[in-house]
Amino acid sequence: MKLNLNPIAVLLCSIPLAIVGFYAIVAIYYPNIYIISTYEDLYGEWAQTYGFLTLFIFSTLISLNKNHPQRWFFVLLAAVSFYVFMEEISWGQRIIGFDTPKFFHANSYQDEANIHNLLTGPVDSWSKTLLTYFVATGLFAYGVLFPIALQVKFKPALRLTQWRIAAPPPFPLMPAFVFAAFLEIEPFSFNEAEVAELLVAWALAFTALDSWLQSRNSQNKSVLPYVAVLVVATGASWGTTTLLLNSPEQRKEIDSRLANGYEKFADRYESYDYAYGVAEVLQRYDELKPNNTVILRKIADNLELVGETEKAKIFVQKAVDEGLRRVKKDENNIQANVSLAKSYRKLGDYNAMAVYAEKAYQLAQVKQQAEPENAYWAYWLAKASEQTNRREEALKYYRKAHQLDPNSSRYDEAYQQMKQIMIDYEN
Repeated sequence: MKLNLNPIAVLLCSIPLAIVGFYAIVAIYYPNIYIISTYEDLYGEWAQTYGFLTLFIFSTLISLNKNHPQRWFFVLLAAVSFYVFMEEISWGQRIIGFDTPKFFHANSYQDEANIHNLLTGPVDSWSKTLLTYFVATGLFAYGVLFPIALQVKFKPALRLTQWRIAAPPPFPLMPAFVFAAFLEIEPFSFNEAEVAELLVAWALAFTALDSWLQSRNSQNKSVLPYVAVLVVATGASWGTTTLLLNSPEQRKEIDSRLANGYEKFADRYESYDYAYGVAEVLQRYDELKPNNTVILRKIADNLELVGETEKAKIFVQKAVDEGLRRVKKDENNIQANVSLAKSYRKLGDYNAMAVYAEKAYQLAQVKQQAEPENAYWAYWLAKASEQTNRREEALKYYRKAHQLDPNSSRYDEAYQQMKQIMIDYEN
């Protein structure tokens, strides 16, 4: 098998490698860039959207050529790419901003006017898993196995070409399909499917462009058409994202999605014990949704792990200041007193910690005695007991909260954690 190393082949092979390399680097060293490059209505997603639009344009141009040998294949590809493009922009909802119709509001995983989110979305489901593996298998078969089979003159593959099925340019686009198939199944749980979609969109777009150019000039060797298309699409992606970010209504929606993304990615980075990533994304979350004392202390914890102790103190102090504001507003707020006790403990002011912890404990006791069958107050009495170093009492009320509401994952997790603390303490 002879590998064609003309400039076009080099360009088409380099693009997917550059995309994957970019995402790998920013995922580790620049978490914020990774998130804004994979989340909806931002740069990466618009790059995939314009990739599918490019695919539609050149598939349509080929479809208009009655003498093209794969005309009907590209007719089908044009229809599919148009559908995918419209789905990506939720049939104009992303740009115009119209309200989600009632049916989609009730049934869509992401509350958007598109069909694919009726089957897939940000939660696991059997339909999403089945579709994911089907797509990954199809990508590998079409983009990798099919071109190889043609090169070795495998008869079933040759038969497919007799049915006028167009193959991707042999070898240059294989890296795109290999990475896309692998990332589609999200092996790292890092939103990799968005990177896979970007690779697929442009691998197919360049397949259509290559076929169209060959139908016009079989001797074409210039990389300029490929570069021009890529530059135009990149500019359009950047411009569309900028336009949406400058719209107050759209910016509000984007920021809300980003905040949720930062919170989710904090858990994902934490699962890899990557303190730098946790601290970085939670600081971005704090910029969008400030004054969450749990988040502020978590930022401080992770900054300490990476050696930024002075910066960590700033976030602990912010948590203290927010706690004081809440207590000043309502001195009988149990949650605020518990939070303030935690923040003072983190700050190293144990006298202040003791004052607010004991205050929370006394308040929670009154509530729990007044409503002994209320799991919520049993839970908060347990938390207050923990802050006042009453471990056995904390375990007792965590257990009670769990027994009163066994379906609450929050109460179950707190109870299990406290049991482990007691086991470790006794040992």
